[in-house]
Amino acid sequence: MAEPEWGGTPFTEAIDFHRQKIDLPTRAWTDLWKGQHARASVVAGAIQANLVADFHAAVTRAIAEGRTLADFRKDFDRIVAARGWSYNGSRGWRSAVIYNTNLRMAHSAGRWAQIQRVRKRRPYLRYSAILDGRTRPEHKAWHGTILPVGHPFWQTAMPPNGFNCRCTVISVGDKDLARRGWSVSDPPDLETETRVLNTPDGKVKTRGVKGIDTGFDYNVGEAGYGRGADLVAQERHGAWEALSAPGGDKPARPGPLASVKPKASLGPRAKDEATLRQALRQAIGGEEAVITDPVGGRVQLGQAIVDHMVADPKRMDGREALFPLIPELIGTPAEIWVGFATSSVSGRVALRRRYVRLFDLGKDRAVGLVADLDGGRWSGITFYRGNARGLANLRSGLRIYTE
Repeated sequence: MAEPEWGGTPFTEAIDFHRQKIDLPTRAWTDLWKGQHARASVVAGAIQANLVADFHAAVTRAIAEGRTLADFRKDFDRIVAARGWSYNGSRGWRSAVIYNTNLRMAHSAGRWAQIQRVRKRRPYLRYSAILDGRTRPEHKAWHGTILPVGHPFWQTAMPPNGFNCRCTVISVGDKDLARRGWSVSDPPDLETETRVLNTPDGKVKTRGVKGIDTGFDYNVGEAGYGRGADLVAQERHGAWEALSAPGGDKPARPGPLASVKPKASLGPRAKDEATLRQALRQAIGGEEAVITDPVGGRVQLGQAIVDHMVADPKRMDGREALFPLIPELIGTPAEIWVGFATSSVSGRVALRRRYVRLFDLGKDRAVGLVADLDGGRWSGITFYRGNARGLANLRSGLRIYTE
């Protein structure tokens, strides 16, 4: 199997794209779907947190240092031996899939980030396939297609378009078109078909695009970087649409949670913004804090929590009294869930990690805390006041930890 050539210069955008991913254990590749992979580092069938973290580090190293498949296989063997991983398929096949797929997707995402920076001068993309006996017929037909960067075609058919797909895109401007005699194309027709996926929970029907492998019909760069920095900056003004996976989002009906007495006492009601900020400092032990959860995730806490509250008067509802429970919520949660959403403004995908614990506060009162984490940064906190049954509405996505 030929190894991809990435060049001798570090590809910063590709390295950053892969490095920022959050490690997630998964039962099968169908647990995550399309743009969700832009935010999560997974190895199909790897359910040990340390195993996933090891492969994440090995692939990041391969991208950053330009390591070959032979180099990566040494890391693969070391990780498998250390973690005792029993995987499906042969060593050669499995290691090649992990290496090639991750590197090609990171390269595509990094290329997309570069494309966005020069799109005013080079507003078109040209599809480029390697025209040999291994090229898929549809990819040969798309070769030479030239369309604006913002055309919907690139939201679906941005390479790579399958396992071991070697297609790329070339960024071009009006001078390139004139010099080479090229012109903007009519968009290819993308024919869809019904496909059946085997998931750990049974067979699931989904739609796919002919010529594109299942799960590859999305733009990984858009999911990772959005459709330009200007639109990413405006995400707060638009809606977020939840993403689901054919084999993920389990369990669909989680069992009841047991309530526990909190170790910390509730805090007082804040009178103004200054006392609100001081209440958070007392709860987390300073201006900022980092708490590690049971699966190794690091949650960075800071005054962004208060910024979020003061931005909307409706959030000034006394929730600061529950600040002292935050370290216990993250450090010893009952469950950790992850969910994904895509911005209607930018197309960027965000990961939400949710920490759930039901605290019994006496007098028939219980409080459920759900903390959202977006790419390693604290983004918000939700308090549910009521009983355990009502908290079920907040327990959704993919459950990655239960005590």
